Amino acid sequence: MRISIEHNFPNVAANIREFGRQGEYAAAVALTRTAQDVQPAIKKEMTRAFDRPTNYTLNSTFLKRATRGNLEARVWLKDNPSSKGTPADRYLAPQIFGGERRQKGMERLLQSSRLMPAGWVAVPAVGAQLDANGNVKRSQIIQILSQLKLQRGAGYESRASGSAASNRTITRQGVTYFALAQPRRGLQPGVYMKKKVGMGTTVKPVFIFARRANYRPIFKFFEVGDATARARFPGHFNAELTKALATARRR
Repeated sequence: MRISIEHNFPNVAANIREFGRQGEYAAAVALTRTAQDVQPAIKKEMTRAFDRPTNYTLNSTFLKRATRGNLEARVWLKDNPSSKGTPADRYLAPQIFGGERRQKGMERLLQSSRLMPAGWVAVPAVGAQLDANGNVKRSQIIQILSQLKLQRGAGYESRASGSAASNRTITRQGVTYFALAQPRRGLQPGVYMKKKVGMGTTVKPVFIFARRANYRPIFKFFEVGDATARARFPGHFNAELTKALATARRR
């Protein structure tokens, strides 16, 4: 969201013009301090909207400071061009605006290999190993992709290359993953875990493939941000203008 004098506080513009440089400076500082108040308010809203959000999600906003030449501060979602994680604006925007969730990396790999129908998503099932935040553990996802030969590099130690060493590793772990793009033998399309238990085996779904659904907006990003800005900016501006005028008188 953008917090600006022109769009959010047009009634303050006259005061800024009246006090010149001091007014511009006070407005820039007040806008920045207001944006700094918006960030924790957005983080609190995340804990209301989402079940056990990760630290990655809680710290997914960035702040752009206002200047005298540009009386606008900004708080928005990081796009993480250099990060290994999924950019926050990619997976949080549908929670703000509604609409379809963008595909995750694993889903794109599954579809590019024709192991999952185009346009579908992978929904965690009973065989998924969840972390403290309720997300599927990265180690299990890497192991699945490795056994399905869907990633480059060394990957997880149980890469199913078909070699004798690979087969021994999978046998030792007692877990094999396989994917079904179509229903078969009573199993829905999905990723399954086959595990040795005693003298037999069990099969559990780790991900079930489902048609992509539309999200309804549940993350009140703009509502919380706007309410916080309107509540905090006037106090910040009055305080900063008082300080700026006092400093100017001492010169």
